[in-house]
Parts: sequence; C-alpha cells; structure tokens
Amino acid sequence: MIAIEPPGLDQLLADSCADIAALARHLRDVIVEARPELTERVYRGWHGLGFHHPERGHVAAIFPGTASVSVGFEHGADLPDPHGLLQGTGKRLRYLHFTPDMSAPTHEHLLEYLDLAVPKPAS
Repeated sequence: MIAIEPPGLDQLLADSCADIAALARHLRDVIVEARPELTERVYRGWHGLGFHHPERGHVAAIFPGTASVSVGFEHGADLPDPHGLLQGTGKRLRYLHFTPDMSAPTHEHLLEYLDLAVPKPAS
C-alpha cells in the first residue's frame, strides 16, 4: 500500500511532460514502499520531493527534469558506488538519473543505493 502523496506533488509535476511525471511518481512509490519510515516533503525552491529519515535527517530527493528524473542522495559523495552509477561532482550530493525508457539505472539499483544511504535496522 502506497502512502498518500504529499501536498504539493501535483503542483511540482504540473510543468513536467506526462512521461516524466509518471516516472517521478513511480520512483516515489518505489522509495515509499521500500522505506515507509521516511517522511516526504515537496520543496518548491529545489523543485524536488525530499525524503527525511527520523534519525539520519534528509537523505534523498526526487528532482523531475525535462528529459529525466534525478534521485539525489544528500551524502552521496560518501557512499560506495558499486555500479558506477552515481553522478555529480559536488562536495555532498550525488545523483542517479532515470529516463522514461529506463535504460539504466534500474529500480533495484535505486533500492540498493537507498539502503547504502540509510541502512535498514537489523531484524
């Protein structure tokens, strides 16, 4: 069961083409389903949907673009990059870029990098 979309998501995606909006919503659903402990908030100034962990703070965000959707990891520069997929050169942020054709990366990659950013609690 997918959580109710956060206020402002429709407005955030209003200027995106249908394929990009659908991809952004799908990536959001993948994250929320895998990590229900994360809370969401639309950041209009960033033009993104941020995900916050109760202990680790801000961990990731979805940024819809014109031809792709980026999932940024707040401390991505410190993450291992086992598949060489993280992009960016900033001091902290690194991104995975998704396109509607889903050539690469995959949803499994997204979940793997999310687990690197916020390890799941031991069972």
